[in-house]
Amino acid sequence: MKFTKEVVLDRPIETVRVITSDPAHLHGWQPDLVSITQHSETPGAPGATATLRYRKFTLEETVLSATADERISRYRTTGMVHTITNRYSAIDDRHTLLVCDNEFELSGLLKLGRRVLEKSLREQVERNVENFKAFIDAG
Repeated sequence: MKFTKEVVLDRPIETVRVITSDPAHLHGWQPDLVSITQHSETPGAPGATATLRYRKFTLEETVLSATADERISRYRTTGMVHTITNRYSAIDDRHTLLVCDNEFELSGLLKLGRRVLEKSLREQVERNVENFKAFIDAG
């Protein structure tokens, strides 16, 4: 399953870059995130890995690419791989466009419940993007 979510952030791109470059800010828009265990010396850098523990599941993150305007991360858990590409571009000196491309690969038992699960996964991503927007916009 692939889909894209776009939102306009009410902050300049430089502010967005600072916030998104530091994984410690994830708690600000992901309320179910319990802990982050970094496995790399430079969190958020290309090749960095981390374990993200949420209330109901755990994800293994690998940062595939990270530049000022684009971040690609892969998240793995049993039966699922989620690759997210977040691209940021300045609209003007006060607004930033976020384009969030998502690709889910399901396997095993999760693939059997694909129809129901895809809807739920999409809704979760959309909630996370809206939470991110609210966090960024609040400054």
